[in-house]
Amino acid sequence: MRFPEKLAHKRLFLRNYLLFTLVLTGLQFSLLYFRYGHDVLLAFTDAFVSVILLNTLLLGLGFVVRYARNQKVDSFFSIRNSVAAGLLIVITWLFFSSIILQSVFYHKQDYLEFLAQSREIRFAAGLFVASLVYLAFFLGVYQHSVKEALIRENELRTLVETTELQALRNQLNPHFIYNSLNSISSLTVYSPEKAREMLGLLSEFLRIALKKDTMQLTNFSEELQNIELYLKIEKVRFEDKLEWEILNSAEFAACQIPALVLQPLFENAVKHGVQQSSQKGVVRLTCKMVEDDLLLTLTNKYDQQFQRFKGEGVGLENVRNRMRLIYQRTGLLKVEAQEGVFVCNLTVPQKK
Repeated sequence: MRFPEKLAHKRLFLRNYLLFTLVLTGLQFSLLYFRYGHDVLLAFTDAFVSVILLNTLLLGLGFVVRYARNQKVDSFFSIRNSVAAGLLIVITWLFFSSIILQSVFYHKQDYLEFLAQSREIRFAAGLFVASLVYLAFFLGVYQHSVKEALIRENELRTLVETTELQALRNQLNPHFIYNSLNSISSLTVYSPEKAREMLGLLSEFLRIALKKDTMQLTNFSEELQNIELYLKIEKVRFEDKLEWEILNSAEFAACQIPALVLQPLFENAVKHGVQQSSQKGVVRLTCKMVEDDLLLTLTNKYDQQFQRFKGEGVGLENVRNRMRLIYQRTGLLKVEAQEGVFVCNLTVPQKK
């Protein structure tokens, strides 16, 4: 618990404890004044001395409860120790309160007799108040323990999600680099100039990508600039065989989207819609708002001779996991094959 929270907690406890003390003082004063007919000064002094002394001593029960929690004492021994501490406190209170009141009202014989006769009732009342105070301390410590456990759980969950996102990012970059370097290696054999061009584009793409934090959101327009750079890299490889269209993007330029989330989708589309096809491949991205979500639909044709279309590789699974971790929602990425056209729908919530 941070310092401001501790200070606020102590202030709340002090306020409630003072209120509890005032209520008990009022109750005992009313009983002595209205029920037993003692004068105002005597009734107030008795109530004030008794309640203030008892509640001050009962603060020690808080240490007993906290010690049992911190030391993880067995429940039986914790209750036994609390009962023993409560009895000792009540006996101590009864002894000293009697001495103080006898010293103050030594000249009032009728009150001294009343004080002696009411000792058993005071003892029982003291035990009852001690039980209430112990219960309040126990519930307070238990609530504090639950709150701390929830904070630790949230911190652990955040750490796990951060670690998982970083692992996904580490998985993404080598995957893309491996494919691109293979292409550059092939180009160096029959087209060194294209290899140099592709290497320059790849360097620029990686420079931008490595500066991005995959946990952070970026403007949709910036993400599209990265996609344009990626597609230019692939254009060097496939030349006229690769075409792309990005529709209705201007009006959604300010929308927020996870950094680098589109690149694996386009890489998948290029691989299956261009690389594995004997015809020209067109990758098309359309954008629209559906309530509070930005819906991005990426389509590409694929050769139906590949009956078992492999549209669920590392890249798409990577995106699916990232979206789940960032938005705490499932089903944000949906893919399907429709008569030779592969459709990938990515839903990007605009209100987390």
